[in-house]
Amino acid sequence: MAQKHYKTNGVWPAAIGFITLAATYGGAIGAVLTDQTLAMAIGWTFLSLKGTMLLATLLGIMRRPQLGWKLFRGRYTFDHKHPRRAAVQAFTRFWWELPQLWLGYMVSQWRNMFGQIDRVETVGGVTFAIEDGRNDGMCKGLSLGSSVNIWLTDHIEGDFQTYVRNGAAQMLMHEFGHTLDSMRLGWGYLIVVGIPSLLSQMVETALHGRHYRHSRLYAERWANKHAQHYFGIRMRDLETDRSDNH
Repeated sequence: MAQKHYKTNGVWPAAIGFITLAATYGGAIGAVLTDQTLAMAIGWTFLSLKGTMLLATLLGIMRRPQLGWKLFRGRYTFDHKHPRRAAVQAFTRFWWELPQLWLGYMVSQWRNMFGQIDRVETVGGVTFAIEDGRNDGMCKGLSLGSSVNIWLTDHIEGDFQTYVRNGAAQMLMHEFGHTLDSMRLGWGYLIVVGIPSLLSQMVETALHGRHYRHSRLYAERWANKHAQHYFGIRMRDLETDRSDNH
């Protein structure tokens, strides 16, 4: 009975995602066919973004089939443990979060094509593209839409969900928190969170962390708060073991 309930919960997000995706494509094609310049520009922009994502997918799968396919499948994977959140993901992902989703997915497939990803994992409808075992001494994360690009110095062993909660000073939890702001802010995410977070990290790096702490930025505090609420675990200080770009 529990298994049947699980499958039923997964049907609605998939249906919502399909309808939303079909509606956005239909709207874009309709806009292109109008005689209004602004509508045509919006329509062609949407179709161009989708076209480049398709090209990146094909090249990624040709170069490294298993990882490329996992990245593509992650775009249509939702949070099966939380049906309501999964429904929101399905509704917002393909239009409301499109700018950051496009950037995050292109970065992930680009890294995949050049052998810079060792594994792809999905947690709560969020796809992690991970390179582990780096020898530069820095752990980094880049959260864009439902795509999270991760660079780790250690190797992931055992269950990935357990590692998310405890590994790399909980950096992956923090990056997951940013994805919740992406759902909330939509097209405003890059302006409100993405760019300020990137600039904040650059300032901290330039000052060597002596007079400014990136973790005090409002966007970083938001991410920690979201992660704590979702995972039910108190976040530790993330500064000592990693450098966070978003």
